[in-house]
Amino acid sequence: MQITQVVFSDINQVQTETVEQDWRELSPSEVRIAPAFFGICGSDLHVLQGHHPFAKPPLVPGHEIAARVLEVGSAVTGINVGDHVVVDPIMACMECRACKAGQFNHCEPPQVAGFRAPGFARSQHIVPARNCHVAPASLPLQTLAFAEPAACARHCVSRMPQTSLEQVLVIGAGTIGLSIVQALRIMGAGDVTVVEPDGAKRKLAVKLGAARAFAPGELPAEMRFSGVIDVVAAQATLNEAFQRVYAGGTVMCMGVPGGPREIPLPMMQRFERDLLSSGMYIPEDFDEVIAWLADGRFDTRELISDLFPVSEADQAFVRAQQNDSIKVLLQFADA
Repeated sequence: MQITQVVFSDINQVQTETVEQDWRELSPSEVRIAPAFFGICGSDLHVLQGHHPFAKPPLVPGHEIAARVLEVGSAVTGINVGDHVVVDPIMACMECRACKAGQFNHCEPPQVAGFRAPGFARSQHIVPARNCHVAPASLPLQTLAFAEPAACARHCVSRMPQTSLEQVLVIGAGTIGLSIVQALRIMGAGDVTVVEPDGAKRKLAVKLGAARAFAPGELPAEMRFSGVIDVVAAQATLNEAFQRVYAGGTVMCMGVPGGPREIPLPMMQRFERDLLSSGMYIPEDFDEVIAWLADGRFDTRELISDLFPVSEADQAFVRAQQNDSIKVLLQFADA
């Protein structure tokens, strides 16, 4: 059979191709899906640019998708042909200590679609049924495509101690930062402040739930916070986070660092400031954010900045690297 797929053929080289692929029968616990929308993530860009620690071109990318179910295995229950699904891209081994505890995001070495596992940016794919989360048919697939970044945000906020959510600083208001602002609002956080260089994104952060937003360097010197979420993970933003958090507060590293970072351990240890990290999500995060998307609590209307057909994948990835883009989606022909 023929499938259409997006390929990173080399560093900074993107193409759409049609290839022949052997038809494979499903195992009893598998599902065949047809992706409708594929969201471009910052980590996809890291791979494309050759900066990702776990994946390099050539490969098929893609871990953010909304799809239709084409076929289900004989033992699959709760998923039917035609269902709209979001697919958890973590291809967990199901045998390790973490997997047996339901912490699939801790499975090592990580096998994630678009990185060490085959990517979802293709017109058909076979996945384990346990990775599929069914959404209401009334939820548009374009909106459902935002479930993966929303799940990242929900998982991040859920890891913050409740006391650290009284006054929160979010550093960075791209896709994940703006998703975190919404997750903080939905999950009952108090006052939220954002630091972001792009003026339009600062305005959007306030619209989505932040009390205020500042450009870098403009945050008043006296402002301190019970919790800081760094969505950038540069040395400069981590330094800002450590300086701004109250004694006894929490710094959450949500951004993906490009390499080692220094931590001011004396000031952290002496005043019991905690440094936490958030990596991806667990299944309940997807189920929760599907409900958020379905009832309108999580608003994607101004977060999807661009929509390209899959035939224009090269242009879509150029657009996704521009500072004023938020979420760029690719649409498959049969969506």
